Formats: sequence, structure tokens, C-alpha cells
Amino acid sequence: MPSILSDVTTSLKEVFSNRNIVAISSTNMLYTIFNGFWELWWGLYLIEVLNVSPIIVGFLATIQNTSRILFQLPGGMLADRIGRKRVIVYGTALRVISPIFLYFAESWYWVVPGIIINACASIYMPAFNAIIAESLPQDKKGAGFGAYRFMTGIPSIFMPVISGYYLDIMGLERGVKMGLLMFIVAASIATIIRHIYLTETLDNEIAKEEENTGETEHVGLIETFKQQPRTVWAMLAITIITGFAMRMTWTFLSLYAVQVVELTMAQYGLLQSIAMMISVPLYLVSGVVADRTSRKNLILMARGLGPFDSLSLILFSDYRQLIGAYSVIGVAQGIGGGRLRTGGFMGGPAWNSLITDLVPAKDRGKVLGLMGTVSGLLGLPGSIIGGYLYEKNPSLLLISGSILEALAIPIIIFFLKDPKRDKVPPPNLP
Repeated sequence: MPSILSDVTTSLKEVFSNRNIVAISSTNMLYTIFNGFWELWWGLYLIEVLNVSPIIVGFLATIQNTSRILFQLPGGMLADRIGRKRVIVYGTALRVISPIFLYFAESWYWVVPGIIINACASIYMPAFNAIIAESLPQDKKGAGFGAYRFMTGIPSIFMPVISGYYLDIMGLERGVKMGLLMFIVAASIATIIRHIYLTETLDNEIAKEEENTGETEHVGLIETFKQQPRTVWAMLAITIITGFAMRMTWTFLSLYAVQVVELTMAQYGLLQSIAMMISVPLYLVSGVVADRTSRKNLILMARGLGPFDSLSLILFSDYRQLIGAYSVIGVAQGIGGGRLRTGGFMGGPAWNSLITDLVPAKDRGKVLGLMGTVSGLLGLPGSIIGGYLYEKNPSLLLISGSILEALAIPIIIFFLKDPKRDKVPPPNLP
């Protein structure tokens, strides 16, 4: 244990001596704080303030996912062509615009432009993941991702309970609108910081070489993905399954907690905070353990516990039992990630470091972009199906999502492989 603690301390020092990581993590923390005042409760706001039906809520989520998908792949290709920094700055700037539409929306029709613009900002996600990977110490990727997730996850510990308590006092409509205004300011500051302090990590010679090839980007992209090891294909399948399941259920979890379980917003927020309070410190330990042992085993443990997230609201009616359940959920998030709370369907120190081990830096943006696009396209019906099921039978929705998510477990067991250390691609640092 002392050596693990020593590795944790060393990782924190190494990771946060890097200018890119400091700029990315500080702005991400800013996002998390002010996003926390409204995003968790957005579905509830649509239903109770704008009088939108659950099916329309699912339809709006589908529009957002569709728009996000359209920009994932171009974002990855741009990141490999013009560089990570420029794509990140452009995408961050779009985050300033979308909350303006959401603030003034008086019906769901006016929500649509806001969520489309917000989804377009996902153009920077492949570049975002790539610049983090390329800024971390090569021999401590897992520990580095863990340290990064630890720092950026700190606001997630207290924001759910703070926002729930805040909305119980302020009221849902006034509280969400004030949160949107604060987020506009935070996104503006983040854009400026990233423009000034980020340093490009893409090797310019590699970018020029790709630009001068006679092949089209489309052919190059398909061929690039075909060359990836079987584990990358397995990770794509896992992302498709879990992404579809989470798109079905995620928007409706807060609705179920408030409308069916009859929790207050502060109580549900506290459950989220408890999960994050446990998972955030575990990022550090799990990252170090992933470097020492197996990325696959940590991913298996996390995804194996994943279905319990939705089921817990059905299985337990006593609040003390729910606190225990969300403690288990926190462990699942901390050891492997991959849930929406922890960076999306492809999040978590073990998951991100495995991708970094398998995919060369020059192809990382394209591969991440393609994974996001394919999984997103196949997951598009998820939100609409979720809205339909919630309107018919809320409990059936949560059960269906949990069963579907559990289908990823056999794929992890039989098809995910840790690469041999001598086959890990070399770094691509500036």
C-alpha cells in the first residue's frame, strides 16, 4: 500500500506539472460546478416547467444525440489534421451560445436550436481525449488519467446535493434559469483560458504527411479502423450497448426518483454526491492499479456493477438503503468509469488508458471520433424508446435499460485483452 500511495502522489505531481492538463482540468472543474446547477434537472424542467411529455423529452434527447453524432467524426478528423488545440477552442466557444437559447425557451420548439448548438460543441471531444492522452507520462497512463479524473471530479462530489438543495429553495424554473446564466459566464472564461494556455500536441510532420497522401479521408478512416486490434472492436461494441442503454434511461432517472420514488431534489442530489464522494478518490488508486495489473479486470468490475445504477431505484424504497446502493455505484464508477457521471460511455482511467495503449497517437482522433459516431448512430432510438417506456411504465424502462447494459459483460470477458507492454504505441509529444 505505501508504494501505491507513493505512485499516487508522484502521479499527481507529474500530471499537474503539465500546462495542458492544468488548463483542461481547471476549465473542466469550472464547467462541472456551473453545469451542476441545471443539467441534472433538465428533464424535470422540461416536464414540469415547459409542460413537455416524456416522449417529447426523449425526442429532444434524440435530436441532441443526432447533432452530436454528426460532429464526432469530423471532429476527430480535424483533430488529426489541424491540431487538437484549435478544435478544442472552437468547440468550447459553442458552449457559450447554446444556454442562451435554453434560457429564453418558452416551449420545446425553442429548446431545439439550443440543444443542437450544444451538441455541435462535441466536435472537440476526440481532440479533447487525444490532447489529454498525449500530455500524460507515457509509462503512467492509467495513473495519469486517474489523477486527472480525480481533480476534475471533485466538484461532482458536492454539486448534486448543492444543486438539489438550491432548487428546492429557489424553485425549479428560477433555479435552472439562473444556472444557465452562470454557465454562460463559465463557458466564456473556459474558452479564453484554453485559447491562451493550451499547447498543441499533434506532431506537425505527421499532420503534413497525412494531408499530402493521395487517399481520401474517408478511405483512410476505414482503413485505419480496420488495422486496429480486436480489442478496439470489442470496445466499440461495448460502447454501442452501454450507450444505447444509458440513452434510454439517463434522462429519466431524476424524473423517476422525484415522481415515482418521491424523493426531494436535495435527497436525489445527495445520492449523486455520495456516489461521487466514493468514486473520485478511487480514480487515483484505480489508475495506479491499472498500470500495475490489468485494465480489462477493472473495466469488467465497473461495467459488471453498472446495471445496478438504474435497478437501485426500483429495488430499494428506504432512503438508507438507497444510500448504501449508491455507495456501491460509486465504487463501480471509481474503479473503471464509463458511466455518464464519469466522462461518458468511454470514460474512466482504465478505459482511457487501454485506448491509449492500443491506438497510435496519429490515429487516435479518428478512431475516437469513429467510435463516438457509430455508437451514437446506433443508439439514436434509445431516448425515444426511453420516453415511450417511461410514459407507459417507468419501472419497465429502468429494468430494460439494466438488462441491456448487462449484455456488455460477456464481450468484456471474452474479447477484451490487455496489450503486451512491448506493443504499446510510442508517445507523440510536442
